[in-house]
Amino acid sequence: MATPKPEKTFEQWQDDAFSSVLAVTLDSTNPKRKQRCYLDGVAAELRDEGAAALLTTATLERAIVARLDERAVASSGLSVFEYLAGCWRRSLAVMGNLQGARGSALDAGVRAARVQALGEAQALLVSYMGLALQLPEMFPQAGRPARALVADALVAEAGADAGADSSPLQGHADALLAQLAARFAGDGLAEVLAPVVGELGLRALARANRSLLQPGFRSILGALELLTANRQCAAAIPHMPTFDPDDCAGRRMQTGTALGPFLALSGFAASDEAIAQVYYADAPQRSRQDCDALHAGLRATVRVLQAAQAEVFGRLVRSGADERTLVLRLSLRTLATNALRSGMQVDFARVVDDGFADNLACVWLQLAEPFANDAALARVGRVDADWIVARALRGAADGGLDDEQHHISTYWRELTRVNADKQRADAYLDARLQGQPAANGGFIPDCFFTAAAALHLGPISTAARFVELLKRISRFRGDIERIEQTPELLTPAQRAGLPVVLQRWRDQLLGMEREKCALDAQLLDPRRLAASMVFYRFVMAVLLRQIDGRRAFPQQAFQMPAEDGGDQQVPEHWRMLPEFLVEDTVEFVVFVITYAPDTLIDGAAQVGQGGETGLRTFDDILPLFVVAFLARPDFISNPYLKAKLVDILHMLTYRDPREDDDYVDTLGGNLPGSLRLHPSIQRFQCALDDSALARAYLIPALLRFYVDVEQTGASSQFYDKFNIRYYIARTLRALWARAPRYVEATRRFFMQTDVSAEQATTTGSARRDMRVIEEFVARLMTDTTYLLDESLSKLAVIRDIEKRQKQGLAQEQPPQEDASDDATRLQEAERMARSYVSLAHETVHMLAFLSRLSPRPFQAGEVVGRLAAMLNYNLDQLAGPKCSNLRVQDMQQKYSFNPRVLLSELTSVYVHLGLSSSNGSEAVDRFVMAVCADDRSYSHALFEKAYAILEQRSLKSPDSLERLREFARKCQDAKVDSRAIEYLESQAPDAYLDPLLASLITEPVRLPTSDNVMDLAVIKGQLLSDPRDPFNRAPLTVDMLEPLPELKQEIAQWRERKMEEYRSSIQ
Repeated sequence: MATPKPEKTFEQWQDDAFSSVLAVTLDSTNPKRKQRCYLDGVAAELRDEGAAALLTTATLERAIVARLDERAVASSGLSVFEYLAGCWRRSLAVMGNLQGARGSALDAGVRAARVQALGEAQALLVSYMGLALQLPEMFPQAGRPARALVADALVAEAGADAGADSSPLQGHADALLAQLAARFAGDGLAEVLAPVVGELGLRALARANRSLLQPGFRSILGALELLTANRQCAAAIPHMPTFDPDDCAGRRMQTGTALGPFLALSGFAASDEAIAQVYYADAPQRSRQDCDALHAGLRATVRVLQAAQAEVFGRLVRSGADERTLVLRLSLRTLATNALRSGMQVDFARVVDDGFADNLACVWLQLAEPFANDAALARVGRVDADWIVARALRGAADGGLDDEQHHISTYWRELTRVNADKQRADAYLDARLQGQPAANGGFIPDCFFTAAAALHLGPISTAARFVELLKRISRFRGDIERIEQTPELLTPAQRAGLPVVLQRWRDQLLGMEREKCALDAQLLDPRRLAASMVFYRFVMAVLLRQIDGRRAFPQQAFQMPAEDGGDQQVPEHWRMLPEFLVEDTVEFVVFVITYAPDTLIDGAAQVGQGGETGLRTFDDILPLFVVAFLARPDFISNPYLKAKLVDILHMLTYRDPREDDDYVDTLGGNLPGSLRLHPSIQRFQCALDDSALARAYLIPALLRFYVDVEQTGASSQFYDKFNIRYYIARTLRALWARAPRYVEATRRFFMQTDVSAEQATTTGSARRDMRVIEEFVARLMTDTTYLLDESLSKLAVIRDIEKRQKQGLAQEQPPQEDASDDATRLQEAERMARSYVSLAHETVHMLAFLSRLSPRPFQAGEVVGRLAAMLNYNLDQLAGPKCSNLRVQDMQQKYSFNPRVLLSELTSVYVHLGLSSSNGSEAVDRFVMAVCADDRSYSHALFEKAYAILEQRSLKSPDSLERLREFARKCQDAKVDSRAIEYLESQAPDAYLDPLLASLITEPVRLPTSDNVMDLAVIKGQLLSDPRDPFNRAPLTVDMLEPLPELKQEIAQWRERKMEEYRSSIQ
C-alpha cells in the first residue's frame, strides 16, 4: 500500500505555483525545475536574510524584477512584455484549475487563500505589463514591442488575422483589457492604452489595410471595437495624449489623432484610388444592372465600416460627461480646421479627404438619430439658437467647447449668418459673451450643431463637387463629339495629331466617368440619403420653430410671423444662426430631387405618418418650409437661397414644356408626350393643395419674389434673374393649370390695385403689394422686350449661317477661316437661342394670362406706352415682312421655338387690354391710343397680316379672331385722334411738357430732389426701373413726389381751349 503524499504547506504551494507561472526557480537542486531560470541573486539575498528560498507573495515582485534583468531577457529570446504575457496567461490556467473541478476538492479556506495569492500575482503581472506599455524605455528592449503584441491579440480576437495565432495573449485579449482597466483606472489607463490604439491606427494606415477591397480593415476596426467594448477603456481613450493633440490641424487630423486613421477608412476614391481604377475600371461600359450590383457590394462593405465607426464613437460619448465633451471638442476642432473644404477652390492636400469627412458626418448622424428620428419631433425645443454663444465661443472654464488654440470659436464666429453682416454679428456675440454663461442645454444641441457642421463640410461639399464633375463630363464628352464630327474646322497640322489627342481625351473622360461611378455608390446610397433626410427634417423643424409666431412649432400648428414690422420683425436670435443650416437643407433637397427622388417618398425618410402620429418629411414639413420662407423673404438675406426654394417648387410641380396645352386664347397645343413624371411630383402638389398656408401665401410669395430677384448681388445677376423668373413662371403655370383656387389667388393679388389711397396708407401689406404689382408689370414687360429681342435676333443669326452653309455646299467650299468662324458663331447662337427662346415663350404666356386675368395693372399710364411699343415691335418681327428670317432648321425640336403660339398669345394681349373691360373705357382708350401712337412699328396692315396667319393656321377661334379685328379697327379709328395729341404737344409751352418725353403733362408732380416738374405716369415708369431722380441721380421714390393741383387745373383748362381750336380747324 502506497504511502500518501504529505500535504503541501501554503508557502510550498506558492513556491510551486509561482515557479510554474514565472518559469523561474530559487532552488537549483530541484530536478523538476532545471529548465527554469535560476534566480541565484534572489536566492542568495533570502538566505542572507535568514528566510527560506521560496517564491511567495512577499518575494514575488523581487523575483519578477530579477527576471526582467537585461541579461535574463537577452538569454530567453523573449521581450519583456512577451515574458510577462506568458506568465499572466499561465496564471490564468492555474486560476482556472483552482476555480474548477480540481480546486473543488480543497478545503474552502485553503482554496480561498490560494485564489487570493494567485490574484495578487496576476495583479502584479498586469501592473508590470501596463508599465511595459506605458513606459517601454524602463525595460530592456528586445523582441516585439508591447503595443504590437497587444494589437496582435486584439486583431486576432477580432477574427481575421491567422498570423497572430502564436501570440501569448491569443484568446485572452478581452480578459487582459478588463484587468488592465481595473488596475489602471484613474491611474494612467489612458497612457497605457495610447500605444495600443496608436499601433492599430498605424496598421489602419498601411496600404494592405486601408482599402475596403481587402479584408484587412475589418480586423483592425474590429480590434478597436473590442477595445472600446470595455467601458473603462472607452472612458480612457478620450483622455489619451494622442486623442486630440494640439499640433494637429487640417489634413493632419486624419493621421495625427488617435481615431483619425480609423475614420480615414472609406469607400471613396479619394481615400482609395483602387476603388475607381480597379473596382470600377470597366463600370462606364457596363449596364445599369451591373453597376447597381457593384454599388450594392461596395455599399454593404461601407455599411459595416460606418456601423463600427459609429459604435466606437457612441461608446466614447456614453462613457461619461467629460469624455463626451472631449469627443465633441475633437469633432468640432476637426471641422473648424478643415473649414476650407466648403470653399470653391479646395486644396485637398491641406484638408481631410471626402471619405474621412463623410465618415465623421455619418458618426454624428447616428448619434443624432435618437432625437432626429422622433415622429413627434418632441426635442426640437431643446435646440438653442444661441448655442454658438453658449458653447462654441466659450472655453472649458465657462462651460464651453472652445479649444486652447481657439480654432472652434474662430470658425463659428466667422460663419456667414442667415440675416446679419459681420459687424452686426460681432456686436451681438460680444454683447452676449459679456453676460453669464447660459446653462448647458445638454447633448442634444451639441449634437445637432456638430452633426449639421459635419454634413456641411462632408457630404454636402462632396455632393457639390459631384454635380460639378457631372457638368465637366458632359462638357468634355460634348467637346470630343463636336471635334470628331467637324474635323474639317481644324488646321492640317491639328488634324494630323488628332487621333493621339482624341485618345488622350477619351482616357481622361474614362477617368472622370470612373470617379463618377465611385461617387454614385456613396452619395446616392439610399440608406445614407434616408438618414440625411431624417436629420434635415429635424433641421427644418428647428428653423421653422425659430420664426414661428408663437415659437411653439411643431407642438402647435405653425403660425406665420407678422410681416409689417419692417427690419424689426426679424428676431435677433434668428439672424445669428449660421447660414449653412438653411443653405445645406435646401441644397440637399435639390440634390435628392435631381438625383435620387425615391428618397423623398421613402418610408424611412418620412418618419411621421401625418396628423397626430407625427409630421411627415415630404408631405408636411417640406411644403411648409418652402412656403414659409418664400412668404417671409426678409428672414433670409441671401437671394440665392430664396431662388433655391423656387427651384424646389419648380422641380416638384414640374410640367414638361413639350406637353403644354394651356396656351392663352390659342387653339391646339402640344400632343401628350411619353415623359413619365416621378410620383413625388403629384404627391407634393397634393400636399400644397392640402396646406392652408400654401393656399394663402404661395401665389403672393412667388409674385413678390419675381420682383425681388432683380437684384441677387452676384456678378451674373442680370442673367440669373431670367432663369429664376422662368422657374417662377413655370411653377405658376403648373399651379394655375392644377386648380382654380390658384388662379383666384392670383386675381385677388392683382386686384389690390383697386385699393383706395386711404386704404393703402393704412394697410402696410396692401401698400407694399401695390408697389410690387407696379414693379412686377414693369419687370415682366422689360423681360419680354429683352428676351424676345434676343431670341429673335439669335434665330436670325442661325438662319443667316445656315443659309450660307447651304450655299457653300451647293457651290465651292468657303475658306477654312470663314467656316471655323461660322461654326463658332453658330454654336454660340444656338446655345443662347435655346435658353432665350424658352424664357421668352414663358414670359409671353404669363403676360397673356395675367393681362386676361387682371388687365388694369397693364393699362396704367406709367407702363402702357412702353408695353404698346414692345407689343408692336414684336408683332412686326413675327408677322411683318422679315418673319421668314426666323425660320430655322428643327426650330421647335431643337430650340423649342413655336412662332405660331408666340404670335397667338402676343395678339391675345392686345385684345385683353384694348377692348371693353370692367376697368372702364378710360384704361382701354389709354392702351389703344398708346398702340396707334407708336410710329415706329404700328400699322393697320400689320394687324391684317397677323389676322391672316392666325386664321390660316387655325390658331384662334372665330370669336377670338373677330375680337382681334375689332381691336385693329379701334386702333385705326383712334389713329385719327392721335393727331390731336400731336397738335397739342406742338402748341404747348415748355412748362406744360414733360422734360423727359416732351409729352403733354396730365398729372403734374414736383420732384423734391431736383425741383423739376414731370408727368406722374412718366416719372413712375422711370422709377420702376431706376429709383433715382433722372436729373441729378439722387434717391427718389413715388412717395416723395409732390402733387401740383393748381398746375394740373391750369393745364386742363389750356388743353380744353386748344382742343376747341383744333376741332374748329379741321371742320
